[in-house]
Amino acid sequence: MTANTLLHGVLNTLEEGILLLDRAGTVRFANTAALGLLGVEPEELLGQCAFDTFASGGLAESLRSDLATEIRHAAEGALFLRKNRPPLSVDYVLEFLPANGDEVHALLRFHTAVLPADSCDSALKTSEARLRVILDTIADAVVATDQKGSIQLFNPAAEKLFGYRRDEVIGCNVRMLMPSPDHERHDEYIANYLRTGVRKIIGTGREVTGKRHDGILFPLYLSIGETAIGGNRMFVAVLHDLTQRKRQEAQLTTLSSAVEQSPNAVLIIDAKGRIEYVNPGYCRITGYSQEEMRGRTPDILCADCTPEPVYLELWECLEQGRLWLGEIEGHKKNGESYWALQTVSPIRNEEGEITQFLAIQQDITEIKKDKEALQESEERFRQIAEMAGEWLWEQDPEGRYIYSSSAVEAILGYTPEEILGKVYLDLLTPKDKAHWNAELEPLPNVHRRFSHLVNRYRHKDGREIFTESSGEPVFGSNGKLIKWRGVDHDVTGRKHYEDALRLRDRAIEAASVGIEIADAREPGYPNIYVNPALSRITGYAREELLGRSLRMLQGPDTDPAAVREIAESVRAGGHCEVVLKNYRKDGTPFWNSLLIAPVHDDAGQLTHYIGVQTDVTELRRASEERHELEIAKQIQLSLLPKHPLQAGGLAVAGACIPASHVGGDYFDYFFAGSNLDVVIADVSGHSVGAALIMAEARSALKAAIRQATENRSSLGAGTMLCALNDLLHEDLNGADLFISMFYVSFDPGRRLLRYANAGHNRPLLQRQGNPSCRELDAEGMIFGVLKNTVFEERIEQLQAGDRLLLYTDGLTEAQNPAGEFFGVGRLCSAFAELRNEPPQIVIQRLLEEMRSFCGDDTFADDVTLVVLSVN
Repeated sequence: MTANTLLHGVLNTLEEGILLLDRAGTVRFANTAALGLLGVEPEELLGQCAFDTFASGGLAESLRSDLATEIRHAAEGALFLRKNRPPLSVDYVLEFLPANGDEVHALLRFHTAVLPADSCDSALKTSEARLRVILDTIADAVVATDQKGSIQLFNPAAEKLFGYRRDEVIGCNVRMLMPSPDHERHDEYIANYLRTGVRKIIGTGREVTGKRHDGILFPLYLSIGETAIGGNRMFVAVLHDLTQRKRQEAQLTTLSSAVEQSPNAVLIIDAKGRIEYVNPGYCRITGYSQEEMRGRTPDILCADCTPEPVYLELWECLEQGRLWLGEIEGHKKNGESYWALQTVSPIRNEEGEITQFLAIQQDITEIKKDKEALQESEERFRQIAEMAGEWLWEQDPEGRYIYSSSAVEAILGYTPEEILGKVYLDLLTPKDKAHWNAELEPLPNVHRRFSHLVNRYRHKDGREIFTESSGEPVFGSNGKLIKWRGVDHDVTGRKHYEDALRLRDRAIEAASVGIEIADAREPGYPNIYVNPALSRITGYAREELLGRSLRMLQGPDTDPAAVREIAESVRAGGHCEVVLKNYRKDGTPFWNSLLIAPVHDDAGQLTHYIGVQTDVTELRRASEERHELEIAKQIQLSLLPKHPLQAGGLAVAGACIPASHVGGDYFDYFFAGSNLDVVIADVSGHSVGAALIMAEARSALKAAIRQATENRSSLGAGTMLCALNDLLHEDLNGADLFISMFYVSFDPGRRLLRYANAGHNRPLLQRQGNPSCRELDAEGMIFGVLKNTVFEERIEQLQAGDRLLLYTDGLTEAQNPAGEFFGVGRLCSAFAELRNEPPQIVIQRLLEEMRSFCGDDTFADDVTLVVLSVN
């Protein structure tokens, strides 16, 4: 028997019309019901286009379009044409078969639209089920056998279920799909049925066991039907895999046992809030029986028993289909209250509608009591700690804060919330963090408690805070580190005080002045402390000074008045400050600046004296030397012209600023006969020796001029420099010094300027109306190198408005902070800008310009300027 024969036989048993169509719409098969409904013979329909035979107009076009697009289509009340009969109103479905290489492509099934609704629905369902079997679309396995038990049909679902391919089972005995003992009894059962007609499972359904290709046994639900095709009996079995259902049943059984045996209370509540079921755990907790609770409303769903915020929140969660979790207070049958941690979740049906609620209660009465007691104890401890200013904290094994008391805000400026999750090392100062990172092993490996550990934290505002920290590890029952618990105490004030004391002690020990502390309560005021500097100043060891009075330093030349002043101040308990001569251990004298101050206790009683001893010998000597130098400075400055000179159509002014008390610069202007002579000079260095040489040069100059005046002769500029060089040569050579000098002799009547140069800076000449300057120079060597040196003399004709600036190198070589020189160019520009000012104003402004350039009022070298202006 072929598969097509079997297919056609099954289709002919159906009550609805079935047409099998190819891709062009040609009818390849029509069952008996279809031929009867359309009133045609097989040869009138087979091989014909279905839509031209029984459909017309819009219906034919619609069917052709659906066939071309392979879109399943169903319609009600369509009119099919019939031979020699009125059109038939039918309900039809056009659907498509899986591509399998056959010429059959589509299936058109239809039945009359006037059938009773329940009859049509039954026929439709039956035909659909059978068509799924035939068309290999049914989810259940379908196996058809002949009366000998040979498999004739084996759909894809059966292949998947048993693990055999279709070609492996077709023609084989169906008992190959059965385990023992059904495997051995199957043929006997078929034979008995065929002989006696007594059915056992045919026409009924039952659970059986199947056997897969790999030998695995599994549960099945088996339904067997019987039909006759061509006079032969056929048995069609529909098999449904019960593996998942059995697993689910077992799971439900396990869940049911778990619910029944659970120590927690379980309630199932209907959508109206009435209890449908409570488990024994609920009865055990509350004392109510299941019968007493069924139909009641639990406390949590009762507005009268539940605080309004909790009640509203609960129902809002449930109406939105969300889980609610919270603590509730319930009441037992005997009136006692109990606390439970309760979850309430919605139960939905297949359509997603909420039908019931599941509530689970865990009795936490004892836990809550313990927790409240613990909270009360912790709160009491926290209050005590807060009042004491202690910062309580807990950290996880990695050092992150998981709890912090509010005292942290007073200590570090952070709220507890701001430091939660932070690693404690990140709160330390960078220096302390680096120190502990280097010193500590990884924190999870540290299991030892610590105490009085000083940490340096960074306050939120940037200040440094010192705390004294103590902590200990907390371990779980398995010995694993759970967390750290500890306390920090703010010791910033104490630490600063201790640091200040240490700093004071180090400062006193390192001080360059001698410091002693004497006990004012003991006779003679013995020393109880002396610093190293006092031993260094006096030459006595510390041990020699302790226990004794510093009167031991007084000697024959110590001023008695100073000694009396000290004694009177000490007797009066007052301060004293004197300078007196003392003697070291080796007998050498030194000048001692002594400061004595009394120390009183909190009651105002005098307890100690502090004495500060300073060796001022060198300062006293330096002061005396400065006084002498100041006198020398005044003498040197007195040798220079006191006022500007203005006469005979010319004006001249000068200034000299020594780099120290005395210097080596010199200038002068005076009339020699009718001529005005101007001289500027610079002795190397600016020491006392340089000042003496310059004074000698001035004396030699004045002597030469006086001699020339007495002889009624006139020395030229070059001749004057030659005479001065010869006079000063020996002294300069012996002192290893030299002098540079520029000499000018100006005839006012003829306005002739004669000049000579002994290695000095070249003066600047500015002509009237000319913004630039020109340097004047003549050949000549500095004084002190050779005797009988010849100095070139040159002449310059001046005009009204011309000006001459003579200067020493201290002006042009002055430097600013960047190391730049003031220079001749800057001097020339400044001089040119002051062309309309009198000589003394020019000098004043040039000095101000130089000071502004240098940024200081002190100079590395003497600075001297002379300005000559022709009117």
